[in-house]
Amino acid sequence: MNEELNLFASFPKELEKFRGKHIALIGRKVVASGDNAIKVLAAARKKFPMKNPKLAFVPEEETLIL
Repeated sequence: MNEELNLFASFPKELEKFRGKHIALIGRKVVASGDNAIKVLAAARKKFPMKNPKLAFVPEEETLIL
């Protein structure tokens, strides 16, 4: 999980296109994205059944998370 957390925390430019979306991460790669977290997780598990994807929500630019 550290690899996924490090990627999300560093917020590379590649994640900007996912603002306002749920994403599924495996390692340092976004493997699925969308508006519905359950559907995103299902899509990631379908593509990579032997992996354990991590879910995250990429906030809009103006969102402040405390």
